[in-house]
Amino acid sequence: MKDLTPAEIARLADVDIFDKVDQGEWYQYAKEPKVQAIVKQSAQTVQRINDVAKTDLAEATRLLQEFLPNMAADADVYFPITSIEHPQRLTIGDATFINAGLQILSAGRVTIGAHCFIGPNCQLYTPNHHPYDKALRREGWQYDSPITIGDDCWFGGSVIVLPGVTIGDNVVVGAGAVVTKDVPSNVMVAGNPARVIKTLN
Repeated sequence: MKDLTPAEIARLADVDIFDKVDQGEWYQYAKEPKVQAIVKQSAQTVQRINDVAKTDLAEATRLLQEFLPNMAADADVYFPITSIEHPQRLTIGDATFINAGLQILSAGRVTIGAHCFIGPNCQLYTPNHHPYDKALRREGWQYDSPITIGDDCWFGGSVIVLPGVTIGDNVVVGAGAVVTKDVPSNVMVAGNPARVIKTLN
């Protein structure tokens, strides 16, 4: 991550916001109206779909498939959804099941593979702020790093996945785990921070 020198700030001013996001560059959310508009519109859409789901699950599912253009037709997401801020940047693979309370923040790309089971109240976070410089945090500087989850993963309830994490195929994540770094395929992880506790056949 480059230091936010005056020259770097000037350079970033000429870079498209989603190029900045995809390249892991710094940006200020409060000064990005395009991103703000997407987040606010998405929040309203999610709440409308949740309301429809109270009486008509089939219609709510249809609306969700419209909202999430990169969700497989046979994926199943339970309501209510807490938030999905950037629907265009979320991919959900074939036959994946996601329980209620899903929360995905913010503009970084999130990919969930095929045949996954994601427990209730799971949270996937792509944004981060400067960990050491309170002045930059006050000014709202942040960056996003993508999250990738492989095929055949199983998450217990209330799992948190942090920015930039890649999880391999056939990974079991214990309930309440906080996944802070990459996880190889065919293992079970648990804890905060999550660590490998078992290798799977």
